[in-house]
Amino acid sequence: MPVILSFERVLGELLIARRGFHGDSARGRVVNDSRKVLPGDIFVAIPGTVSDGHNYIDAAIKARAQVVIHQHPLSHYAPHTTYLMVTSTRLAYARCCREFNGCPDRELPLFGVTGTNGKTTTVYMIEHLLRAGGRSCGLISTVETRDGKIVRPADCTTPEAGVLFPLLAEMRRNRLAAAAMELSSHALDQGRVAGTVFRVAVFTNLSGDHLDYHRDMEHYYHAKKRLFTEQLSPKGAAVINVDDRYGRRLADELADTTRVITFGSADAEAKWRITNVELPEDGVRFRLEGRDEAFDVGSNLIGSHNIHNLTGAILAVREFGLTPEEINRALAVKIRVPGRLERINSRKGYAVYVDYAHTDDALSNVLEILRKITPRRLIAVFGAGGDRDHLKRPRMGLAAAEKADLVILTSDNPRSEEPEAIIREIAAGIPEGAAYEIEPDRFLAIRRALELAEPGDAVLIAGKGHETYQEIKGVRHPFDDRKVVKTVLSSLGERGEPQP
Repeated sequence: MPVILSFERVLGELLIARRGFHGDSARGRVVNDSRKVLPGDIFVAIPGTVSDGHNYIDAAIKARAQVVIHQHPLSHYAPHTTYLMVTSTRLAYARCCREFNGCPDRELPLFGVTGTNGKTTTVYMIEHLLRAGGRSCGLISTVETRDGKIVRPADCTTPEAGVLFPLLAEMRRNRLAAAAMELSSHALDQGRVAGTVFRVAVFTNLSGDHLDYHRDMEHYYHAKKRLFTEQLSPKGAAVINVDDRYGRRLADELADTTRVITFGSADAEAKWRITNVELPEDGVRFRLEGRDEAFDVGSNLIGSHNIHNLTGAILAVREFGLTPEEINRALAVKIRVPGRLERINSRKGYAVYVDYAHTDDALSNVLEILRKITPRRLIAVFGAGGDRDHLKRPRMGLAAAEKADLVILTSDNPRSEEPEAIIREIAAGIPEGAAYEIEPDRFLAIRRALELAEPGDAVLIAGKGHETYQEIKGVRHPFDDRKVVKTVLSSLGERGEPQP
């Protein structure tokens, strides 16, 4: 049965003016691409970074769109078409898509995770804990989406509204008990999830990234904060890492309006404290101490940063009724997060790790973890994404030079930029005297690192993680760091085996 959209109710305060033929409601689909318009559809004209949907309104009308939603004044109007002018077509698009798909978040409890680093690992942990605890859970991540029946590769961290809400509706039809999803700062700032209500919101951390888009850390912080101030249910919970300074700020600013569950290290002022930390080579072990209870936790995921990711996930699923016993039974089953410190062993006796670390903070954290468990040299291979934040590039060079014995600078996804120009910006942050090499060809850079590695060494291939392509001049070429590592090891007579 077609969904009837009541614009007065759905658009609310966004609606400025209306003009035309059809009154307050419509039955058509909601689309933002004029090439996909069918007779009777609702076309939303969204200004983009490359093109403006307002330039395609005539094409949408020619395809017999019934309703046009716009935010800029128009020079002319077609007969037999309803025009709705709003303050933001992005927000209007999200609200209409949500309504068209039956507001799935009303029946499907949502766990939202935001922060600079750790989002993917945290949502995977939430999904793993709920599923192992007998609660089916959907997943929306940078790596993939899972709707309960089909697993699909992801195109971006948080899908646009026209993809997101049909996906949530499919999860609801598949009778999932909940869904865990990553929320990027771009998605929150652009209102892709406008109107969506989250049961639990998790804040991991905040460090310099995407400042080409947000301009400065203050705007970046406020974009993240919107998940907690605009999207979180009044009865929901905010789970916040207060070992991060922006997390402490967020917890303080939410204290009077939101149920806040804070966590941090042993000396932190937090409701849950992380104590008795052990960091063996094969995982993490620690104790979570609350004000009225405490329990021990262990996982196969390595590194102190994963203690925070795991704690955020544990406290989130506790809000869904999981007990410490159920959580520990779930953690007895190994968790694998694609492209996050994925280890491949060589026959020669050194380890290769593939990780998504693509900020200076993430790179520093991962190298620090590997330094603690690597007997000999630590070799880092990485680049930086083109057409993205330039400010972090020299900081990445400095972080790698401080933590690795040898750095090999190479290409990431250069996009429209020249790889050599990106590498020069990274190299500008490397102190004089630090050991580094330059090899713009990523395949050859990886090969060089593996040729140099000796027994007891560790090689980190950073920046792309789970990605299966390299984007150059608008074309995505097949390239998977994990497959390249195995190919090179095989060619060197050291067939690589993933660590179980």
